[in-house]
Amino acid sequence: MATVSSWVPPSLPESSAAATSGLVLLDRWCYIADLPNDTTAESTTNSGLPIKVTFRAARPPLLSHFCVHCPGLDFHSIGPKIVATDAHLVLLCVPVNPNSTTGASDWDYFVYSPRAQWLDLLPNPDPRCLNDSATALISRQDGGWYAVAALGACKPIFRGHALIRWDFDLHLYRSSSNSKGWRSKRLSLNEFERDNLIPLPVAVNRHKLYHVTGKTITIGGEHGTVAWVDLWRGIFFCDVLKKRPLIQDVPLPVPARANWDRLLRNGDPRFLRDVAISRNKDSIKYVELEFRSPQELDATTTPVSYADWVRNNYSRKSQVIPRGWKSTTWNMAIPVGSSEGWHRDCVVDVKDVSLEPCLSDVMAMLSSKTLQELPVGYPILSMDDDVVYLLSQTMDKLRVMFAIDVRKATLRGLAELDAQKSIFLSNFCTSEIYRGS
Repeated sequence: MATVSSWVPPSLPESSAAATSGLVLLDRWCYIADLPNDTTAESTTNSGLPIKVTFRAARPPLLSHFCVHCPGLDFHSIGPKIVATDAHLVLLCVPVNPNSTTGASDWDYFVYSPRAQWLDLLPNPDPRCLNDSATALISRQDGGWYAVAALGACKPIFRGHALIRWDFDLHLYRSSSNSKGWRSKRLSLNEFERDNLIPLPVAVNRHKLYHVTGKTITIGGEHGTVAWVDLWRGIFFCDVLKKRPLIQDVPLPVPARANWDRLLRNGDPRFLRDVAISRNKDSIKYVELEFRSPQELDATTTPVSYADWVRNNYSRKSQVIPRGWKSTTWNMAIPVGSSEGWHRDCVVDVKDVSLEPCLSDVMAMLSSKTLQELPVGYPILSMDDDVVYLLSQTMDKLRVMFAIDVRKATLRGLAELDAQKSIFLSNFCTSEIYRGS
């Protein structure tokens, strides 16, 4: 793979910036380039180096991206990354130590507004370490001020051999605070709701798997609600701007049957699942992919429910070779009540997905393969419609992003992705930062 500093930003169609909805599909990994436009903002790093950030918009399924220009920094092995977005604000981190990226002092954190063209350097959170996947940006008063909230590592608390609660640290920064610094609060969870709905077998280390944040969603509202998502088991909701914030634990729906083993192996859930908030922030959306194996499950020996399967310590060790897939989407109204608030929305099988006529010629570049034959994964939910984006990489290393309308079972679009970036660096999300820019 080419070094980060040698990545060349792809050209974008002139019409692609006219994304009328304002929603974009973001590549979280920034390019290193000086390509100023009407979104470019400038600032300095903690060490005093000048830095520029530019946003380049494209219409999905093309990827929008950011360019960072800071001649005094070495981006040989890792580059700047988008941590979070909310409304028209962006939180990004920039590596400033070429020899280490393990500590908070090895990164500078900025909040960027493409619309207003400003770039704020945040106080470094050190000695606190921020987990990108567990960090939220919360825009207040139309960007007049903002907060950054990060969930720290979880710690199990026992009484004897009995687990009585989980403790977490909430790290919080408010740009409106006179102290202009980071503060930490202790959060505790003593009701283990997901253990009732999605239990784990005795042999599994439950203390390791209770909650691992895979992504964070800003809901906002009066109290700055944030959702920390464990894509295997559930969501922590928290009003982080309250004086005494509390955690609400809401389990995800029970995994699809073909994914039971995957949960216990604790593989990367992003390959199968995504959670997003609707554009008007009145519901949470969830999608799960389920791949068909060459052999159907034996109905006479396979437990009917996930809970029965766990109780019987059932394990099916066969290798799953995809023979097509189906996706299931769910939604839950905000404010959130309980796990019973999840409602199944759309189920689509790839064999039923039709192509829009204009895409027939484009599909020909994929070696005449049908959509059913192509490997897909890493679903990304759109914020304002029924589109699910799916990443695919063919045998000849062609990387493609598909846009599938799961309600109409139609392939609405596809775009070739940048071959310079390894698929292992794929980290995309939907955002509304282009609205009003």
